[in-house]
Amino acid sequence: MPAPRIAPHLSATSREAAITAFEQALICAAEAFYRFAITLLGPVARDNNLTGQDCVILQQLVVAGSPRKVGDLLRFANRDDASNVQYSLRKLMKAGLARQVRGASKRGTAYEVTAEGARISARLVAMRREYLTASVGELTDGDQHLEALTRALGLLTGVYDHGSRLMSAQRHED
Repeated sequence: MPAPRIAPHLSATSREAAITAFEQALICAAEAFYRFAITLLGPVARDNNLTGQDCVILQQLVVAGSPRKVGDLLRFANRDDASNVQYSLRKLMKAGLARQVRGASKRGTAYEVTAEGARISARLVAMRREYLTASVGELTDGDQHLEALTRALGLLTGVYDHGSRLMSAQRHED
C-alpha cells in the first residue's frame, strides 16, 4: 500500500510527516471502529438513529454493571462534551436500551442498561467475537501487537491532552 500523501504545510520535517500520517490513520481507524460498532447494533441502530458513539456509551453502561452518572461516562472515555453524552443517553433511553436512575438531586441522576440493552449488547459481543476477535487472532502475534498499540495510544493520549492544556492556557489572538 503506498504511503499517504502528506500536505507540505503539515510535514516540514520527517517527524511532522510521521505524526501527520499517524493522525490520518487514527482518524480512519476511529471512523472504522464507530462504523463497526453501529453495524453491530443493526436494525435497532437504524430504527433509532443511533451512532457508533451511542453504541460505545451503551457498552460503558453494560461494563459498569451499576448506574453511572454522565461525569463517570465522560471520564471513562476521556471526553468533555457532556451535552453530546446526554443526547446519546436520551437516544438510548428512547430506544429502550438504557434508563434513568434518579438520585437525591438532578446531579445525582445516573443511567443504567435495561434488560433489552443487555440483550442487544450480548448479541453485539457475540458478533464482535465472530467478526473481529477471530480475525485479529489470525494475525501473527496479534495479541502482542494490540497490547503494544494500547500502550502507545495511552501515551499519545497523554501527549495530546498535555498539548491541549498548554494551548488552552494561552491567549489565542485570531
